[in-house]
Amino acid sequence: MSVTNEPTNKNFLSPLGFDFRIKKLPTTNFFVTRANVPGFNLGVVESPTPFVRMPIPGDKIQFNELQVTFKIDEDMKNYLEIFNWIMGMGFPEKYDQYAALKNKARGSGEGIYSDGILTIMTSAMNPNIEFTFKNAFPYSLTDVEFNTSSADVEYLEATVGFRFELFTVNAL
Repeated sequence: MSVTNEPTNKNFLSPLGFDFRIKKLPTTNFFVTRANVPGFNLGVVESPTPFVRMPIPGDKIQFNELQVTFKIDEDMKNYLEIFNWIMGMGFPEKYDQYAALKNKARGSGEGIYSDGILTIMTSAMNPNIEFTFKNAFPYSLTDVEFNTSSADVEYLEATVGFRFELFTVNAL
């Protein structure tokens, strides 16, 4: 039996080949410029022994946040999609704002939660791997800074932070 460490695919992963979609943000999807695959960790419990503390794998996975950066369109429709979603969850003016989101069916992508999908492409720009973020919701949106002192036009971007229950990975 021959053992080899040579991979079957020798292409490197390109940071340019991806597509991000989330049902509740149709306008934002088109303008996404950056997205991440969040890191995660499994806690460790240390069990005391007479000599050393023995590390034991924990039983709860903690995910880092999903961050998505997008160019803001001229009418700010994509920014307002996220703004309204977050404001509805925080009901800053009246309880009806939250109730309108809560009463939507879970899994419909119209309520508090919406699944997000990050598709990673091959070097030939074909879908290769899909990360599905279950029951995601935005919890932070960065500042939008206007500035007239720039010599070149640098179109405005914002980053939205999502929390989610878990993510799954599927080879396509």
